[in-house]
Amino acid sequence: MSEHEIEDIIIQSLDAPLTKEEKEILKKGLNEYPRLSKQESLHYKLRETMLRQTSATFGKSFAVKLTARIENSGVVIERFIFSFFKKYQLLVAGVIVGLLILNTVFSQQVTVDTILGLEDNSISADEIVSFDFNQFLNKSDE
Repeated sequence: MSEHEIEDIIIQSLDAPLTKEEKEILKKGLNEYPRLSKQESLHYKLRETMLRQTSATFGKSFAVKLTARIENSGVVIERFIFSFFKKYQLLVAGVIVGLLILNTVFSQQVTVDTILGLEDNSISADEIVSFDFNQFLNKSDE
């Protein structure tokens, strides 16, 4: 057998047990090609080193953790939105109360409709006093 065929048998022996015939061929080949015995020990050492190393995976429960986190991300977003608006609840309530107070102060009648701005309580055009800016400037010069 050729040196290349013997090396193939060596590599095959790493993955599966050899038959009696293959073992005999391997022994004869190693005696015939002494360089292959060094190659065989190198293959075995390399194989042992590879078996001792941990595989590059994400771990046993990576997929479970990932799906749980994706499912729970909706809950986190809902909590974030609620906490964001919770910060501004007091401010918005203050603005609403302030607007109601302003509406009450500037209304002529104090009723629920005028406070809420439902009733038209505006001043008529006859009640508005006109202001002439030119006349105001001329009076101040005199």
